[in-house]
Amino acid sequence: MCFSANMSLGLGVAGFVAAGITFMDQEEAFWVRVARSYAIFHFSLMELIQYFAYPVADQCGYGTNLFLSELSTYHIGLQALAIMPALASYSSDSTAMRRAAIIGLSLSGSFLIFSFLPNTWQLFDAKYFKHKPNFIGEMISCLRLGKYHIAYSISSAYGSLVTHGSLFALAISGFVWKNNKRIASYHFGMAIMTLFVPQWLFGITTGEAAAIYCFYSIPITLSFIPVFKKFFTAPNYVYQCDSNIESNA
Repeated sequence: MCFSANMSLGLGVAGFVAAGITFMDQEEAFWVRVARSYAIFHFSLMELIQYFAYPVADQCGYGTNLFLSELSTYHIGLQALAIMPALASYSSDSTAMRRAAIIGLSLSGSFLIFSFLPNTWQLFDAKYFKHKPNFIGEMISCLRLGKYHIAYSISSAYGSLVTHGSLFALAISGFVWKNNKRIASYHFGMAIMTLFVPQWLFGITTGEAAAIYCFYSIPITLSFIPVFKKFFTAPNYVYQCDSNIESNA
């Protein structure tokens, strides 16, 4: 099983290396490289947070556990900004990444603000989300040891918006942009596999399911590295890039 402190550390380090390789891809524009490498870096940082959480799991509200719990809150809040521009970078629409960055910044800014508001401010009763992703909301921020992996409990106002907004940032937003179905479908499938399938198969909590990116972070991260970009990039955009390279040769 990959659900261990050492595996989290290994995936985090491997992710930093992949982020560096992606940023050094000279075939792509600077901001494309920034968006894709930052998305990988964001995933990798999550693994390192989980690595340091293992020794202090279940020490809720104290010392290092509280610090890492708060870091996790900000990490999840910034997820939209990390993922949306990277997904849009594969679109044939040259304005998609800039617009995705603006939307992602707006969403992440809102999620961060929500984390400082009273967590009693919720749109729906928590019972409504009993069988849905509900690890963000009216609760004490804590990283605890689940059945297979570290599990999240995140304190935030409007938790349903943060939870489903993050799912939107990870997956559905990719379908908004022109000729971007390949990467969007891939990430949508990964989001479903991460948040729902572990609950159905393993009977674990939604907080633990969210942290099971330990298992899926490798295929998720691979989608952003240069070797797979021709598969995920819109076909007509790839053709235009190849033509430009040939004309400059």
